Parts: sequence; structure tokens; C-alpha cells
Amino acid sequence: MLSDKLSIPGVHSEIIPGLMGDLEVIMEVPTNVDHRYLAMLGHPHSLQGGTMQNKVVTTMARSFRELGIASIRFNFRGVGRSAGEYAAGLGESEDMLHLLSLCHVPGVTVFFAGFSFGSYVAFKALTQYQAVYSEFTALITIAPSVHNYDYSLPLQPKTPWLIVIGEEDELVPLNLVTDFAQINEQKPVLEYFPNTGHFFHGKLLDLKAVLQRYIREWSGL
Repeated sequence: MLSDKLSIPGVHSEIIPGLMGDLEVIMEVPTNVDHRYLAMLGHPHSLQGGTMQNKVVTTMARSFRELGIASIRFNFRGVGRSAGEYAAGLGESEDMLHLLSLCHVPGVTVFFAGFSFGSYVAFKALTQYQAVYSEFTALITIAPSVHNYDYSLPLQPKTPWLIVIGEEDELVPLNLVTDFAQINEQKPVLEYFPNTGHFFHGKLLDLKAVLQRYIREWSGL
């Protein structure tokens, strides 16, 4: 059972039955795990080489682990040992919620976080989660493709939302992300990384520091 691993420190690689077949999952549980929190992580586009081992995704996992927060990431449908095929973010978000349901504890604070296409998966999963649960949630979207996917669904009031974007992102237009953040009713916080492209090469430690600053602020850790 995935939930059993939450009490065992370490990096756990599992094959978990999903909604459309098996899912290849990694759960990272820190030695000082705080069971009040859990992070669900999404990776870049399945059809463009994205996997749960992407360096930005593993940096997110490390950011949470160092703060005592367990994380779950998984290969989306059709990636690695995960069954199925690309589902445009809809099936992937359902899979994220399915995995969360296997270890959900009432009252837990869930961080939904993703990179590139994975940020849309995290966003979709959060909106569906909030339709059922009233627990505190937070959203982290790194280099979100606001020009390709619909991020307009309303979130619960006062849901913390961080957007991180490289000022030289070659895949996600900076001006579109800036415009999106300025007009969005949720008022997401926007963090710019100068001299930084889409994959945050050479900036992963800086990225971790920014993520941890907001995670601490939102969680009170």
C-alpha cells in the first residue's frame, strides 16, 4: 500500500494500479517527515521527453524533503513503466488525484506542484481536489504553458499560488505569463529568474531556495 510507505523514510519506487493501468511512482519520505503535509508533483510533457526524473521535478522533491515534507511523483501515462497514453492533462490529473486518494489523511495540507506541462496537471488536480475537500492547499507552477492550456478555472479564495518563470524561457513566452498573472483573479505571486531558460540550467539551487521560502511561508515551518 502506498500509504504504508509514508511512515518509512527513504525513496520508494512502486508500481501502483492506476485508473488506466499501472503507474510508475516514486515517493520520497524524509527522516523527519511531518505528516501534516504532502506534495504531489507533475513532470513536463509526456510526448516531448518529460519524465518524473526531470531535474526541475527532482529539485521540487528535494525542496520538500529538506523541509520534512513527503512527495509523490509519477510517470504520466505512456511514460517509462506507466501504462496508457497521453491524455492532454485530464487523465494525468485524474491519476494524480487517484494516487493522492491512496494516502490521503483528513486535514492534511496538500501542495500541488508541477513544471511546464506538469504545472497544468497540478492545476487541474488542485481544482478537482478543492471541489471535494476544504483542507488548505497551495499551488506551485514552474514555467506554466498558459498559452497552451486553460488555467482559468477558479480556485478557492486565498489559495496560495506561486508562478516561477525564467526571463529567457524559450518555450513559454514571458510576456504571456506576466499578463496572465496580472489579470488572474487569484493574484498569483510571480517570481522571475533572470538569465534563465525553460529548464533552469545552472539555476536549480536558486530555484530550490525560492521554493523553500514560499513553502515555509505557507506552511509555517
